Amino acid sequence: MLMKYSAAIIGATGLTGSKLVGLLFENEQYDRVVTLSRKRNKLSHRKHESHIADLFDSATYKEFLKVDHLYICTGTTRDKTPNKDEYYRVEHDLPLQAAEVALSNGVKKVIVISALGADPGSRFMYNKGKGEMERDIEKLGFEEAYFVQPALIGGEREEQRKFESAWKKFQKLIDPLLISFLKKYRTIEPEIIAQSMIYVALNGHKKSRIESDELIEIASL
Repeated sequence: MLMKYSAAIIGATGLTGSKLVGLLFENEQYDRVVTLSRKRNKLSHRKHESHIADLFDSATYKEFLKVDHLYICTGTTRDKTPNKDEYYRVEHDLPLQAAEVALSNGVKKVIVISALGADPGSRFMYNKGKGEMERDIEKLGFEEAYFVQPALIGGEREEQRKFESAWKKFQKLIDPLLISFLKKYRTIEPEIIAQSMIYVALNGHKKSRIESDELIEIASL
């Protein structure tokens, strides 16, 4: 008999989060999938529980984060969130707070989307924020905490990101040239990230930080 699990997704409406939700609906090992968002979403499935929540206010969602696995898929850009303090709140404070609440509810496993190059000592704000987020969630003391570190994520977003769209076109041209140790810098599709996150949640992994090329290998399993 298959073990059955419940999952909560923070950031279920994003590019990768939306793919993750769909795959969780299809996965026989999950019988309950919880999503939290600022407004009612259009997802409909027998496994699905949708709750309205302000992710910056833990009181609005604490009672809903009682699951086996927490998936965190949040993120923003400087274009969308130009204020430096607000940017850090989204990139660092929000996922950390959600993880704290889940841990207090007894959640034992968390899987977080970070970024290739995440490093709390980085000179680059994006990499530094992601690195500090990883470090601080790891310090919380989950039984298992995994941080997937994708390179540039392919696919089309609902909102327009002009620089990202232009860079994706350029990246597609150079992807075939990225071989050997440079393979981890190739574009990675959101479905691949989502597949690998589920595999790691269900089967574990030898490393807590999983880079982009490793995610592709894991998804193939």
